[in-house]
Amino acid sequence: MTMTPPDILTPRLRLRAMGADFLGASADGRDIDELSALIGLKVATAWLRESALAALRLQDVTTDPASLPWSVRALALRDSGEMVGHAGFHSRPAPDYLAPYAADAVEIGYTIYPRHRRQGLARETLVALIRWAHVEHGVPRFVASVSPDNLASCALLATAGFRRIASFIDDIDGLEYVLLLDAPDVAHLLGT
Repeated sequence: MTMTPPDILTPRLRLRAMGADFLGASADGRDIDELSALIGLKVATAWLRESALAALRLQDVTTDPASLPWSVRALALRDSGEMVGHAGFHSRPAPDYLAPYAADAVEIGYTIYPRHRRQGLARETLVALIRWAHVEHGVPRFVASVSPDNLASCALLATAGFRRIASFIDDIDGLEYVLLLDAPDVAHLLGT
């Protein structure tokens, strides 16, 4: 049995790993009260529409239990336990698919639900995940992929030091920019 990783804490947020039981229940379309009880947070109704993501990450953590700390995490307000989004990494560090961009990197992703946007929570999440991966696990570089139409995310990533290095056409999302945060920019972002 895999232990649930500890929460990553920021001044306003709790980033809680989604274990296999929670992911399985989410993929199965269980109700919000059952999901909330499983994770110990007030699950947002927006999460109920993420069953495909839950199924994908459940497959990851079932196949490779050591990937759980890197997988999707619920973002919840520390004071209320209300889930405001989700974030994490697409895999463990140095996956084969990132070799053309940065062989030693990990891909990061985040979603803040609409009513919680424009409050700095995405930046707080981004910095917390990068700090955790860099300081605790030695990851030197980070990749993000984003639609050029997602102006807020493009701006956030640019101000964090990410720079565009490529683009590709995703089968579901269409055009995506590939952005890279190199080691010197990681140190600058984290103030180290």
